[in-house]
Amino acid sequence: MESEPFSAVKPSIVPLTKRYDVISFTSTNAELNDFLINDALDDQDEMICRTYLCCLGKSITGFFTIVADTIEVQAINENDSIDGYPYRKYPSIKIARLAVEETCERKGFGRFLVLAAIGLALSVSEIIGCRYLTVDSKPESMSFYERLGFRVVG
Repeated sequence: MESEPFSAVKPSIVPLTKRYDVISFTSTNAELNDFLINDALDDQDEMICRTYLCCLGKSITGFFTIVADTIEVQAINENDSIDGYPYRKYPSIKIARLAVEETCERKGFGRFLVLAAIGLALSVSEIIGCRYLTVDSKPESMSFYERLGFRVVG
């Protein structure tokens, strides 16, 4: 059997740990870069969130951060329900941050990251229950998420 050529390396998703050098990660959003470089590991230590890296070979091509979330419905009548779920609070997982290395933009890495986050959310929902996946999106990224099936809600 022939092995795949080196150029056919596929991206992988790995949990952020101290062993990864994220200092050179550069997306087009300085706030997201700063979070990954300066805050992501501390926030994990505080059990606030979890960050996952997308790696291609030894290069970090992107990351996403997920957190537990709740959607609270304020204008619901006693006889109303949303998707058959008659409560005011809906368990969810939020993609709190997501960024792609500037040199890797528009090459499918963002979509790959979202699909990986969906996969993690589905895994978690089998353990603790989770009804929705939400996104805390920058305004300039809303159309990206809408193309992937997310919708804006009030």
